Amino acid sequence: MLYGLYLSAAGLQAQEAKQAVISNNMANAETAGFKRDLAVMRSRLNEVHENGLMAAYRTPILEDEGGGVTIGSSVDLSQGELKQTGNATDVALVGKGFFTVQGKDAGQKLLTRDGRFLVNNDGNLVTLDGRAVLGTDGNPVQIKGTGPITIDGTGTISQGGAVVAKLGLADVNDPRQLVKIGDNLLAADDPQALRDVPAKTVVRQGRIESSGVDPMAEMVNMMEGQRAFDANAKMISYQDTMLQEVNTIGKVA
Repeated sequence: MLYGLYLSAAGLQAQEAKQAVISNNMANAETAGFKRDLAVMRSRLNEVHENGLMAAYRTPILEDEGGGVTIGSSVDLSQGELKQTGNATDVALVGKGFFTVQGKDAGQKLLTRDGRFLVNNDGNLVTLDGRAVLGTDGNPVQIKGTGPITIDGTGTISQGGAVVAKLGLADVNDPRQLVKIGDNLLAADDPQALRDVPAKTVVRQGRIESSGVDPMAEMVNMMEGQRAFDANAKMISYQDTMLQEVNTIGKVA
C-alpha cells in the first residue's frame, strides 16, 4: 500500500514540475526569439534497476513493478514568426541556428535567437543586456562610423559599401545538448557540439523572431496537467483512507 503512495507522490512531483515549465513558457509568450521548453514525461524503472546501490534493498515481490513517472525537458526549436521592425540592427534567423554572443569566460560562446541588437557608445554590437555579439572570427563585432549599415542574408555587415564584419552563427549537432542559462541565452553542454549552420539558413535585417510560445496551447497543457495533479492527489487520499481502515481492523483483531 505504501508503494502506491510513493507512486502517486512521484506523479504529483512530476506534474508540479510540468506546471512550472508551462508557467515559464507563458511568461515568455512575448519574448523575442524565445524557444518554449517541453516537459517530457517518461515511465521510471524500479529503483533497483536504476540505481545499483539499491540492490541490497531489493524486494522480489516489487522488483518488476514500475517506479512511477519522472520528468525530463527539452527545447522546442520550431521556427517563430518574423515581425518587421525597420531597425537596422534588428536581425532574425530563418532556419536552424543561433547568433553567438560573448559569455562570461574568455572564448565562451553563448547562443540566442533574440536578434534585438544595439550599437553601444564604443561601437560594439551588443545584445539588450550589453553582451557583445560575436563575429565569425569569434571576436566582438565592431561597427565603425555612424553611417547606415546593411546586413545581407549570410549575416555580412556592410557600411558605406565596405564589409565591416560577419555575424557569427552556430548550430548544434543534437538539440538535447542545449541548456538554458537565463536571459534568453543557451549554452551547449559540450563546446565541440557546435557546428556551422545549414546553408539554407538566412539572416533577415529589420526583423525579429517572435516567441515560439502559443498561449492557447500552453493553457490547454496547463489544464491537462492540473487534472493529472488532482488525480494523483485523490489517489493519495484514497490510499491513506484504506491504510487507516486496515489499521483499525488490525487493532480490533
